[in-house]
Amino acid sequence: MKNQTLGVYLLLLLSYTAFGQSANNTNNQAPNIVLILVDDSGLMDFGSFGGEARTPNIDQLAQQGMMFTNFHTSPVCSPSRAMLVTGSDSHLTGVANLPEMLPSGYENEPGYGGVLNKRVQTVATRLKEVGYKTYVTGKWHLGHDDNTLPTKRGFDRSFILGASGADNYEAKGYLPMKPTAHWYADGKEVDLPHDFYSSKEYIDQTINFHEAEDNFSAPFFSYIAFQAIHVPIQAPKKFVEPYLDVYKEGWDVLRQKRFEKAKEMGIIPSNAAMNDMFPQFKKWKRLSDKEKEAYATDMAVMAGMLEAMDYHIGRYINYLKEKGLYDNTIFIITSDNGPDGGDIKGNVVMRKWQEKHAYHSDVKRAGEKGYFGAVGPEFAFALASPFSFFKYYTGEGGVRTPLIVSGKTIPKNLQTNSFCFITDITPTILEMAGMQPVHNKLYVPITGKSLLPHINDLSRPIYNDDEGVGLEAANSSAYYQGDFKIVKNNIPLGDNQWYMYNLKTDPGETKDIAKAFPKKFNEMMEAYNEYAKAVGVIEMEEGYSAEREVGRKSVLKILSNNAVYILGFFTFIIGLLWFWRKRAKVSS
Repeated sequence: MKNQTLGVYLLLLLSYTAFGQSANNTNNQAPNIVLILVDDSGLMDFGSFGGEARTPNIDQLAQQGMMFTNFHTSPVCSPSRAMLVTGSDSHLTGVANLPEMLPSGYENEPGYGGVLNKRVQTVATRLKEVGYKTYVTGKWHLGHDDNTLPTKRGFDRSFILGASGADNYEAKGYLPMKPTAHWYADGKEVDLPHDFYSSKEYIDQTINFHEAEDNFSAPFFSYIAFQAIHVPIQAPKKFVEPYLDVYKEGWDVLRQKRFEKAKEMGIIPSNAAMNDMFPQFKKWKRLSDKEKEAYATDMAVMAGMLEAMDYHIGRYINYLKEKGLYDNTIFIITSDNGPDGGDIKGNVVMRKWQEKHAYHSDVKRAGEKGYFGAVGPEFAFALASPFSFFKYYTGEGGVRTPLIVSGKTIPKNLQTNSFCFITDITPTILEMAGMQPVHNKLYVPITGKSLLPHINDLSRPIYNDDEGVGLEAANSSAYYQGDFKIVKNNIPLGDNQWYMYNLKTDPGETKDIAKAFPKKFNEMMEAYNEYAKAVGVIEMEEGYSAEREVGRKSVLKILSNNAVYILGFFTFIIGLLWFWRKRAKVSS
């Protein structure tokens, strides 16, 4: 009996020792991971994906790794960010929609609080379990109170913008409903340095986090979420000037060029079709020369902002090389949604608010401090080419974005068109770190899948034909299964009706096949309804529009901020009317 007991203890000791050695070996060999998130970039914006901007550092990472051309996100930013850092569906994380787009009364509904809830763990929290140092810089937009700042969600060090967007040169907001912007360093609100430019500062801060470490033996996870290329589009003059003539032919020409480039690169079939521009969009030929210059200039600033971001990414790459950290680092680069088609130029309220807050649109000072650039719906639609729609919509142009995975252990110079989703990033990172996304009953499940099996063997699909993925945000919805997609786009560009497309042959979503394949359509509708019920999708009221909701809240904010002046004005008018009426009675 004693011998048996001794044998058990020895076995346990050996098992413990072996486990400890395995953990140590994993830690010693665990890769550093850099997750870079671009804001509002379409699939073809990077140079390596056929875009006009010069992005040599991103392009080199693409050549040294894999390009995913069938990667999907939410159509709006904070739900995408919630899914990116948790691996769980946005409704389960508490960020089903942007708080800025949410009608009054919905914020108390489960899943719609607009900040990360306590039912999810971030990838940073999980990585800390196996000894990773964790950093985040850039746009957070998942909450900025004591429970939701990055320091409370697994990040050792942080320098973040709490809002949905902001000026890139100084601490001010970009919307009437958000006139101020707040940055936080390690959980405390801070002022910005005098030489602040968002892309530069986020890399500076990330490098500072490394420099503050006592040693470099532990693996690190850096999450860098750039403001580029979210409105206001801004970039230093030297980055803008090379593009001032690039977009002068207009959006129709750009759209066609990207469409042909997508065919050339094998992103879409050679016989694919492209949808027409929406009839309510402006016609390039009907614009005045001054209007054309304004639009082409904003596009130049957009390309310059991408190049500026790439330049600073290059600084970080060089730093990692100097410190001997680059060879063991895996880079993951993507965007949170497609191009932003907000019609800021056509919004009188926005223009007046911009003037009041020292924003300008002087093409001679394009991109510099105070400049407010925005590409508009027509150029956004062109940037989303070869697909349809853009940000806010679940058409492919709003949700298909670039994805690059690059590193020493990643196959080189490969392109894949296998469907994948933004919830797949966290389980991929966990597997890279030697972890498995084991479900803990205290938290909602990770709904994504690791990309590594496909990365290591392209013949293995990420999702099998019988596996579906649901998506909903801002009252637009989609469901993917195999080559098929059903989709409902909200107003004003959509009609809230469901359609079905075969994305393999028709990635531009030009031919509805719902009536031709009623059985398949009904099966997918049933699957979507099951998904919506499981995650807690709440349909918005009839007439809801994300763009209109932002506009409504902006107007209310302006009225609130100017209530004293408005009240004084109306008091003056009433007093004047009373005086005239009294005078008229005396005269009679």
